[in-house]
Amino acid sequence: MKVARYLGPGRLALEDAPVPEPGDGEVLVRVRACGVCGTDVKTYLRGHALIGPGAVLGHEVAGEVAVSRHPGFRVGDRVAVGPYAECGECDACRRGHPSLCARLHEAFAEPGGFAEYVRVPRRLADRVMHVLPPGLAYERAALVEPLACCVHGLRVAGVTASSRLLVIGDGPMGLLQAALARAWGATSVLLSGATPHRLAFARTVADVVVDATREDLAAAVAAWAPAGPDATLVSVASVASLADAIALSARGGVVNAFAGMPKGEHLPLDLRRVHYDEVRVAGSFGYGSDDFREAFDLLAADALPLDGFVTDRVALDDVEAALQRGAAHAGVKTVVVG
Repeated sequence: MKVARYLGPGRLALEDAPVPEPGDGEVLVRVRACGVCGTDVKTYLRGHALIGPGAVLGHEVAGEVAVSRHPGFRVGDRVAVGPYAECGECDACRRGHPSLCARLHEAFAEPGGFAEYVRVPRRLADRVMHVLPPGLAYERAALVEPLACCVHGLRVAGVTASSRLLVIGDGPMGLLQAALARAWGATSVLLSGATPHRLAFARTVADVVVDATREDLAAAVAAWAPAGPDATLVSVASVASLADAIALSARGGVVNAFAGMPKGEHLPLDLRRVHYDEVRVAGSFGYGSDDFREAFDLLAADALPLDGFVTDRVALDDVEAALQRGAAHAGVKTVVVG
């Protein structure tokens, strides 16, 4: 089979590799769609501490069951597949933190989504693999994993139907967060970003859109929600944006550092806001299987306004060009189709 193998920063190669052999309880899936994630782009550009050369990137997978040795799936089933799943038994899992599972990455969709086939271990098949309804296209199903991360992020931020949500960042994750909040019935959503074509999409999912290159965010927030947002998701890797979010938060509000911040950066924290105003600063990483299930159900029900979200579709041969376009913030969301 073909795989797009990461060889190091700025280097990707299309190679032949053996088709993985599924074991007892496992499934082989023919990849029909795999989303290009910001993590894929960052790894390609400058490397990743947890992803070494030789890896196959891609983890937002939907496809067709080619071989099944699992009692819950049949050959021909159309499925969405999560790249990892919690064990359900370690201390973190018992304390209700599945995304922090000590064994989170010991089972994964092998070798990665930028391949013609992936082997799905039993744990993933049990917890984060679901059969698509007839109306759910593969490219839409490939959004389950990033949406699951957003479900987890909004939960950490305490977003409810009564929330006023501020999203800082107009990348695919920030846009999904706004769409998700709308599906959850949030009172109002303000999204701030800096990329014109992504801000155009933001206007379909957010109540207020701020072009940070032309408008003052603090003034816009004051006009939108004088008391400040109840919840804020910082979905850009910017410590300055995180500091702004804390300053703008409502009393009792939650600020979620959703994006991974640059290594070695530190945040000067106004502890008076933390103590006297009870502003909470949190973070979220990945998803749990319950988040994945909720994201799947929302997409299966067509509950999010995502028409036009996928702007680019490429073949496996063109993954490197897609990563380069992602680095240039071209389009909104790119999906590799097969």
